[in-house]
Amino acid sequence: MVAILFILTVIVFLVIDYIIRKREARITATGEQPVKESYKKAGPMALVSEPYFHPTHTWARITDDTVTIGVDEFAQKVIGRVQRLDIPKVGSYLKQGDLVWRLFHGKRNLPQSSPVEGEVVEINHALFNHPNRINTSPYNDGWILRVKPVSLRHNLKNLLHGEQARRWLETVRSQFVMRFAGHVGPVCQDGGELIDGAGELLNEAEWTEILQEYFMYEEN
Repeated sequence: MVAILFILTVIVFLVIDYIIRKREARITATGEQPVKESYKKAGPMALVSEPYFHPTHTWARITDDTVTIGVDEFAQKVIGRVQRLDIPKVGSYLKQGDLVWRLFHGKRNLPQSSPVEGEVVEINHALFNHPNRINTSPYNDGWILRVKPVSLRHNLKNLLHGEQARRWLETVRSQFVMRFAGHVGPVCQDGGELIDGAGELLNEAEWTEILQEYFMYEEN
């Protein structure tokens, strides 16, 4: 079931990417100037660079001959202040889409999948004493693992990047707000940004649905 959801998600965003490219081609043909969006701008879901994103809200940034991976802003907002995490050891081998770590907050834990395949060559030891860096700096100091990639070119085809990723993140945030704001109280701050620990406002059944729909995870 999870594999089917992953495939469907990839197909949906490939279609979105195709539509965006057609629109850009039309704009170019008519001589209009497209509006440039930057991941460095301030505001909801602002990013400090342009990593690649897995549909389970992990990211991958190519750094020399390794790939640095971590948690995206949506995921850390949903789980709230990370109190501890379970991560693989150096030397572990990951496949794209496999369970890679769990983030813990209170009685809740958030399982996520690896965005790429390869061997773990480095872990961010600072997170064991300061796991909240995942919340304060998810794309920089809060990185979790570095991986020596295998089949990276193939893996990247299954990830979201650039404008496509920005639109996806905003769509996910909007869907989450529309779905839960009405009956679990305010899940958004002024300006549309998710509150920290938005997932804490959900009951157990809703949390299970979130894991399935937004993180493609089902307990066996």
